[in-house]
Amino acid sequence: MNSQQISVILFFVMFIYSGFNKIFNFSKKVSVLSVKTGLPLVINKLGMIGVIILELIGSAIIILYFFNCKYVDYNLVMHTNNLFLLFLIVVTFLYHPPWQTPIPFLSNLTTFAGLLLLKILLSDRNILCNKK
Repeated sequence: MNSQQISVILFFVMFIYSGFNKIFNFSKKVSVLSVKTGLPLVINKLGMIGVIILELIGSAIIILYFFNCKYVDYNLVMHTNNLFLLFLIVVTFLYHPPWQTPIPFLSNLTTFAGLLLLKILLSDRNILCNKK
């Protein structure tokens, strides 16, 4: 295992933990989301399911790509990374706006920067993969 693989695993531990936490506390998480969004309950449930899928399956897709890029399509990995970026923008302004919670906001900003950096690593990894 190389340092990029270890880094990617460690980076996504938070998302994987969060995905399982949302499964085990689904009703509570949906209730809080409903209050934040003001949208109908069914929309919040579907959104939470989508987030769980992104955090668990999306993390696995990106991690797998760093272990064997032949198993996962590069475009799928890039779209997944973009979904994480979009998710982080939405969740940051819903749960951690900078004027209310500056430290969690900065934490999410740092995570966003990590995902942007990951786009570069993914691109480099794709070039290496296509040379093999």
